[in-house]
Amino acid sequence: MKVLQLIFSIFFLFSVPLNAQWTSFDLSNINTEEFEKQVAPLLKTTSILINRHFFNQINENGRFNLGVSYSQGISLTGESQSSELICGYPNVAGSVVITDNLLLKGNMSTFKSNNDIVQSFAYGFGLNLTNREKNNWRSSVLFSQLRGPDDIKIRSMDAAIINEFEVGKVSLFAGFGLNSYNAKILINTSDSIPRSIKDNANHLLFGAQLNTGRIIIVPILQVNFDVVIISIEISRAFK
Repeated sequence: MKVLQLIFSIFFLFSVPLNAQWTSFDLSNINTEEFEKQVAPLLKTTSILINRHFFNQINENGRFNLGVSYSQGISLTGESQSSELICGYPNVAGSVVITDNLLLKGNMSTFKSNNDIVQSFAYGFGLNLTNREKNNWRSSVLFSQLRGPDDIKIRSMDAAIINEFEVGKVSLFAGFGLNSYNAKILINTSDSIPRSIKDNANHLLFGAQLNTGRIIIVPILQVNFDVVIISIEISRAFK
């Protein structure tokens, strides 16, 4: 129980900082003439942020898993109006092992950013594509939604495949994610602002699994042409 309390303490510590440290969804200052171009980095970053896969080992000796994560997005496009809105994003996640190669998983987040109460949730499954001790292939599929902000709502899907390998004694993984989203724009200050934007945020991903006793720490890097996501996931399995 002490470890569980520690995990949730870390999550709530992430929620304490000032609102400006969290990703903002206030689109009122986006240039309406170039709205879709300017807002693209925010939409792609968010679509990846709300789909945290938590690539935990599928192990029937630890059927339940709880974890927290913190992610930071970085825009590579130079579209400053949208890039200034991209900051941190927290998540809390859980999963349950169903069989020796299948688990059900989900994650959620809620925080205050400016005047918005941001809420997101995702649900899906993880699957062992192979059952090797080394060079194992795994997949994860998540369906997610972002609600709460006055200016935007997002639905997205992210399907990722990774290969696990070792370098020395360090467990690493690499793979790719296929991400698609549909953003509903709720502001109507100009006819040039689209009512919805559909696009992809496909990305490469790289990570490491660091076991510290019962706790697993997973730093992850996700790279898209327009954005980069840096995340840290902390989790623990329970019987």
